[in-house]
Amino acid sequence: MKANNGKGNTPLRDLWETPQDLWDELDKQYGFGFDCCASAENTKCIEWSDDFLHRTFIAGTAWMNPPFSIAWKMFEQFFDLVNRNNGGIAIYRADNFETGIWQKVIFPNADWIFIPNKRISYDGLDGDGARFPSALIGIGVEPPKTLGGITLKPSNEGNIIRAKSQSNPTDLTPETSSQSLRGV
Repeated sequence: MKANNGKGNTPLRDLWETPQDLWDELDKQYGFGFDCCASAENTKCIEWSDDFLHRTFIAGTAWMNPPFSIAWKMFEQFFDLVNRNNGGIAIYRADNFETGIWQKVIFPNADWIFIPNKRISYDGLDGDGARFPSALIGIGVEPPKTLGGITLKPSNEGNIIRAKSQSNPTDLTPETSSQSLRGV
């Protein structure tokens, strides 16, 4: 499957998978128990769903890499089901903060948004990877501790977002980081 063709949230991107080395690094910190958007072939957890929009309960810390073509609905469901007791993290494109999904769904509901200092190259695509940056979005859990980047935290002071730089390098080796985390 080709990488980015410049057409936004297209079904062609629905099958892009979370890179294993990024997953492994995050799973060390969070111990994910549920993969919200998976199939038997690509799930990252023992518990997973290929029909997340119809779920009414999940247990454990959740991971979501939503299908791009229905991301808005998936994020609404994510924030509805993943409460601050279980917690969860999602990954999504971060080149379009002005859009409705960010303004109306993600920013108002997220505890934090983490922008990695490297581009993420998703598994399951041909080419040099995504032409857009990605963000990790968290609820009920702390931001990543071992990835370098910037953490944005919504404030109770209206529409203000506070940013905190995190310069820690990842624990990924140069060989694996070049596969799924490209320097920008």
